[in-house]
Amino acid sequence: MTNRLFLAVLLNLLCGLVCADDDLTITTWNIERLGTQGRGVTSGFGRGSLPLRSKEELQDIAVLITNTLKSDVIALQEIGITHRRLGVSFSKQLNTIRDELKKLGKSWSYYLPPVDVTPAADDRKNIFPAFMWNRKRVRLRNVFAMNLENQVLAGKALFDRRPLVGYFEAIDADGKGVNDFVLVNVHMASGQDYDENHLIAMTLIEYELPRELGRHAIREQDRIILGDFNDNPYAVDKNGKRLYSSALYEHMKSKGYKNLVHAESKTTRASVNLNSLIDHILVNESVAKDIPSDRAAVYRPDNGTGNPQTLAAWRRTFSDHFPVSFKIVIRGRDDDSDFFD
Repeated sequence: MTNRLFLAVLLNLLCGLVCADDDLTITTWNIERLGTQGRGVTSGFGRGSLPLRSKEELQDIAVLITNTLKSDVIALQEIGITHRRLGVSFSKQLNTIRDELKKLGKSWSYYLPPVDVTPAADDRKNIFPAFMWNRKRVRLRNVFAMNLENQVLAGKALFDRRPLVGYFEAIDADGKGVNDFVLVNVHMASGQDYDENHLIAMTLIEYELPRELGRHAIREQDRIILGDFNDNPYAVDKNGKRLYSSALYEHMKSKGYKNLVHAESKTTRASVNLNSLIDHILVNESVAKDIPSDRAAVYRPDNGTGNPQTLAAWRRTFSDHFPVSFKIVIRGRDDDSDFFD
């Protein structure tokens, strides 16, 4: 090995070690009816009628985000809109989490889609997708709900919650924008046996996404579709036969997307049998080069032991879902075109 080649290899290794701390952590998390009634009615550990989170529990969520998940962007599902002002939607609970993050030395913002009327506290459909982000690490350049027709197909409405698109830009220590990416936050129709419905919905999302971005003069190629798919392509019966269709994932694979959630993750929910692998992260070929691992990390409060007391306590404070995270390497510059000229 020549001295020049040796030096290049050494510099690459050092950069890998040093730059790893600067990577962005992106998380998807169904937080189970934050701010609305109806928590605990679905099956799983800690099932029962659960009250709204207390201030102390919201503080615990802020600590989890900061010290454990160390997230920079979170795609949330099941956020209740509690009030509106000047056309902007708010959540009292997200306000508290944001304020607690500030006490921990973090500067965070969030976005909920606008609504015409504030939903009632007991409205079962008051469960919206949202984005939260660390303002010292990323900048939200644009955000919108996809304008998709909500048809009833394969037995269920396609979009009880319209996918929420966020166009984010990573920023360096000086506040300068570097590489950027699009996140599509989805929450598919509930029920894993609606896999045909999920396939149709995802096909529409992928097909319409370029046009939806174009409507906002965005042509960013780094695209990630993530969230609660309510779909487990790895589920099998006692004989090892697949229970549900894998067509959604095969279709998205043909479109250049890769799923960062694998069968080895076992579950993303605190379900009774810990076999509900329904939260997924699909990354396209353009952004894959900036993702150092092809496997997302599922945060398990029980460390994979299945301890019922730990999981029931987790659900009482946090959710019936576990957060799922992955990293994006931050480059010194953006390497694709973002807006139409």
